[in-house]
Amino acid sequence: MHEIEKLLDKYFEGETSLPEENQLREFFASGNVPERWKNLEGYFGYVILEKDQQINDPGFDDKVMSAIKEGKLAQLTDLRRPWVYWMAGVAASILILIAVFVKFDPFSRGIEDTYKDPQTAYLEARKILLYVSSKFNQGTRNLEPVTALETGLSELKPVSTYNKAVNEVKRLNEVEKVEKMITNN
Repeated sequence: MHEIEKLLDKYFEGETSLPEENQLREFFASGNVPERWKNLEGYFGYVILEKDQQINDPGFDDKVMSAIKEGKLAQLTDLRRPWVYWMAGVAASILILIAVFVKFDPFSRGIEDTYKDPQTAYLEARKILLYVSSKFNQGTRNLEPVTALETGLSELKPVSTYNKAVNEVKRLNEVEKVEKMITNN
């Protein structure tokens, strides 16, 4: 029995020779199979029956090889899988909506005052606004050089009118060149 156990291990690892496989088939066909291997008796019986089957089509091998070369392989599709994915997506969406509604329930809470005394609330708001104002003023202090630059640019606006005048003179110069060309011809 120990030898059969070794042969079975080799068989399921794909390492048996043909005589060893024949020995296993004979053992399982004998009828003296221990209870622990009864489930394999049916398998080896099937293997024995299939061994005697013959393919009568002489072109079978050529058909199989041409199908392999052409890449004609059957496409396996599982029709259940897209349905499962769709249902999982719907379930996840519902769970997310429930979680958001439970976490951020806008209907159960009203607006509550944080301070009972209005005078305390006013003083606290004023303190916060003064703090924000001071930080804002600190940030804008660094912009004073930019303000000086902007003032200098506004003083240069007359220069832009000078540029317009120069451009007009250039156009007149072009007109004079055209007149000279016409008069010379």
